[in-house]
Amino acid sequence: MVISLTDYATIGRKKLAEIDGEAGLAVEEKLNAICPDLARYLIEYSFGEIYAREGLDNKTKEQAVVAALTAMGTAAPQLRVHIHAALHVGCTPEEIREIIIQMVGYAGFPATLNAMGTLMEVLSETGQTLSKESVHAGTQGRYERGKEQLARIAPDQEQVLRATFDSINPDITKYVIEFGYGDLYARGILPVRNRQAATIAALAAKGTAPSQLRFHIGGGLRAGLTEAEIVEIMLLVSVYAGFPAALNGILAAREVAEALKDEKQ
Repeated sequence: MVISLTDYATIGRKKLAEIDGEAGLAVEEKLNAICPDLARYLIEYSFGEIYAREGLDNKTKEQAVVAALTAMGTAAPQLRVHIHAALHVGCTPEEIREIIIQMVGYAGFPATLNAMGTLMEVLSETGQTLSKESVHAGTQGRYERGKEQLARIAPDQEQVLRATFDSINPDITKYVIEFGYGDLYARGILPVRNRQAATIAALAAKGTAPSQLRFHIGGGLRAGLTEAEIVEIMLLVSVYAGFPAALNGILAAREVAEALKDEKQ
């Protein structure tokens, strides 16, 4: 069956309403006053084609998009829309906060603090609150805890880090393992699969760290994501960071998936 552009518009509006309710449809109305064709592309491609695909559930999609927009740091209005959307499809405020906190490791504190401010504004608008109970795993045993978390996505990565960086400064490996994994990944709340989906989306959207993107694609596959699901994440990235970033990510996913198959043979 051939789907017409009119059909994509119908599908897109339905999907946009499903994802973000009336707030999403208001975006189309604003764009219509500026450039109706741009509104059409947004609805037909972004939601009628990409979001309407069934390879990922809506919660994972929105967690990935919040991560990507946080890491990019250049699209605060769109981040606001997608925090609304994440809440609308069933993400809790605490889950969204976890996605944003995790981006410290990949986009730095300024981008994370800006995104956290946007989250607090959205929660104020929607009358929702965040639990203030700490889920920090504690200062004792950070390195060993970090090693365990890292081994879940890459069993030999501690040795790789030491071989690569200890001759420069052994503190580098210590910081990566203790903070990145002993602190951030050990916080719980989100399954490792979802943390990896968020990280993959963020690194693909930034487009500045191809080695780390390949590493986390491998980690995602080990954490339960399929290659097809990672491709779906990259198709989402095409909407927010463009086709070059998405295509690079899709090729990286195939490369890593094939390499892991070879390892198992």
